[in-house]
Parts: sequence; structure tokens; C-alpha cells
Amino acid sequence: MNKLPNNLLHTTLREREIINIFWIGFLVYTLGYTISTTTLVNYVVCQVFQVLGLMLFLPTFFYIIKFRFENRYLQFVFTLYLVWIAVIITRGFNLNYEELKFFLFDAWFGGILYLAPLFLMMPLKFFYIRRIFNLLIILAFFYVIYDLAFISHIMSSQQDSVLSREMFEYFARTLAVPCFFLLMIYSYQSGKKKFFLIFIFLLTVFFALVRARRGLLFMCGLTVLFAYLLYFIQSRQKLFVIILSIVLGGVLILFGFEIFMANKNGVFSYIIDRGLEDTRTGVELCFYKDMESIDWLIGKGMDGAYFCPGITPDAITGYRTTIETDYLQLILKGGIISLLLFLLITIPAIFKGIFYSNNSLSKAAGIWILLILLNMYPATLNTFTMQFILLWISVGICYSKSFREIPEQVLVDYFKGREDLRGMAEDIKNQTL
Repeated sequence: MNKLPNNLLHTTLREREIINIFWIGFLVYTLGYTISTTTLVNYVVCQVFQVLGLMLFLPTFFYIIKFRFENRYLQFVFTLYLVWIAVIITRGFNLNYEELKFFLFDAWFGGILYLAPLFLMMPLKFFYIRRIFNLLIILAFFYVIYDLAFISHIMSSQQDSVLSREMFEYFARTLAVPCFFLLMIYSYQSGKKKFFLIFIFLLTVFFALVRARRGLLFMCGLTVLFAYLLYFIQSRQKLFVIILSIVLGGVLILFGFEIFMANKNGVFSYIIDRGLEDTRTGVELCFYKDMESIDWLIGKGMDGAYFCPGITPDAITGYRTTIETDYLQLILKGGIISLLLFLLITIPAIFKGIFYSNNSLSKAAGIWILLILLNMYPATLNTFTMQFILLWISVGICYSKSFREIPEQVLVDYFKGREDLRGMAEDIKNQTL
């Protein structure tokens, strides 16, 4: 029987209590922020929940993370990256009350997003990872609740409704998309969880079609493609999988086409109208025109902005602090230096996770990083949400040689809670006493 490394398995009761408090705080903060984006709920109430969440997860977060690395290259480059992040924050930090509120309470564009890389330093203990998986399911559960609560807005017949579009976008990318990670480690999930994950995926695709969110559809499509490839590679009956895939794929295409054509003048009309409409080039040209040489190198700091009038209907100054292309967003705030350090960390992690690992969790971590990099052109992903936080947790997994070498069956047994692994855990525990 394979033995689990004690440092990955053993957790004290105090550690478990702290990690539970931490994720509860993060959940409260995330749910408070997500519902605040609807603009239909009192901001004060939402921010009370966010403050409560911050009070729970910030102290426990800094207690949990440890500046310890198995890989010296990662330690060196990540240290440089943290120093550069500190420079970015310093160049844009303002003690003004409104600015401080934006810093703390805006999980997508506020300063709190710079905490996300620190998740790389969370210990890769199995209990910690199990809690992450549980959190992803809980977030997806609240995604369904939020969709039901605001279904009239999400399904609004007004194609150009900014409220409907942004409401769904925030719901999906903050609550639903992170759980797609679990689709790539299907063998670790129970039958009920697999069914629930597929339901969340299909629900998100449906709403993305209704609201014509092309970037989100691209994200969903890539995720299911890589999940399928991972499943195919690990399957022992590849010919059967190919035949079944062709049959099911044909049925789904025909069925989907029938539904799409039947509703092309109804719920799916917006995606047809938008088609290949270009909504990026004009903004990007404004960005290129406004950036000086020094800005390209070191960025404009945390509050960096560029002149782009006429994009936001109610804009007063014409300056925008965000750009939808995330690579340019990194350059706007921290320059090419920031982008280069980010890629120096993430690209090697992809190769280590996908090609130099013995288990599907490490491979899924490498694929998740790749998915984020591929989606950073059509979307802004550098946020304080589980989607981007998972990237940094995945980086830690991919650089950990001891984690990558764990046999697949050991992880399947642990995350499915089988009795033989519980016995193994007791053996290891007794050896340490």
C-alpha cells in the first residue's frame, strides 16, 4: 500500500479549526461582494458582510501561509514578484476614505486582489485541499441561489441591458467558474457531485448564450475540452471512449441546433446579433496611445488609468482604470516587469504539472494555469476570486515535486474518503506519536 508523506497528511486540531474559520470568512466576503455587484441590494448591508469576512479570513490567512518553498527557482522569482507588487501598491495607495473602501471591498478591481499571489504559500496539506474542493461546491450552490433570486434580470429581454449582462458575469465568474476545476479531477468526485458540476456547467453555458458572453463561452469550452482530454488520456478503454464521444457529441450538436434554431428569435437572439462584433480594438488603441515608454516598463501603479473617452456611458473624465485584456491590465498597473515575472512563474509550472506528474490533480493544476493564461486575452481574470486564487494554489502544487510524485490511486482514495486510507492515516499518525 502506498504511504502518504506525513507532512502532507498530518494536521492538528488547531490547524483544522483555523482553516475552517479562514474559508468561512472568505466565503462570507465573496458572497457579500457578489451580491453588491447587482446594485439592487443596499451597499451598507453588503459591506457589513464583507467586513465580517475580512475580520475572519485576514488574521487566519497570515497565520496559515508560510514562506517555504521546495523549488529554489520559484522562491527567487516569487520573491521578486512580491517586491514588485509592493512597489505597485505603494505607487497607488491612498488613505482617502473612499479609496480605502474601494481597496478593501472591490474584489475584482480593488487593491485586495494583490493578496491572491500569497495563496501560493498555503501548505499543500490534504485537509487544506479538501476544504478548497468543498468551498468550490458551496460557491456553485450559492450561484444557483443568486441566479434564482435575480432570474428576471438575468433573462431580461433587453439585449443591451448593462445590469443583466454584468450581473450574470459577476455571478458566473465569481461563483460558478471556479468549480469547473473539479471537472478535471472527476475521479475524485462522488456521483452526486459529478452530476451537480455538470448541471452548473450547462446552466452557465445557457445563461452565457442568453446574455451573449462570448469570453465566458470560450472559457467554458476550453475547460470542458481539457477535462475531456485528461479523461481520455487516463482511460483504459480509449476506443470505446472515442466511439461514445462521437455518438454523444453528434446527439448534443443536433439537439442543441434544434433548440438554438427554435429560439433564434428569442432567448438566443442576442448572441446571433453580436456574432464576431469587435469590442476590444477601440479600447486597446486608446491604451496604446496613452502609454508612455516608462509606463510600458513599470506601469502606472495600482491606481493607474488611461484616457479612453466614450466607452463608459456615464464616464466624466474619460479615464479608465481597467482594460478588459488582462495582459494589458498587468502592464497598466505594473508594466512589462509585472507581466514578465508573472509568466516566469506560471509557464514553468504548466510544464511541471502536465508533463512531470503522477496524478491528475497536478495535471489539472497545470491545465488550470494554462486555461487562465489562454483566457487572459478576452477577459480580466486577475481578481480576488477563487478562479484566480486557484491559479496560485495550482502553481504551488505544480512546483512541489513531492506532491507531483504522489500516485493517483492514493489521491483518489483520500478524496473519496475510503476506509483503507483512513487506516493508512492512523498508521502514519501512530508512527509520529
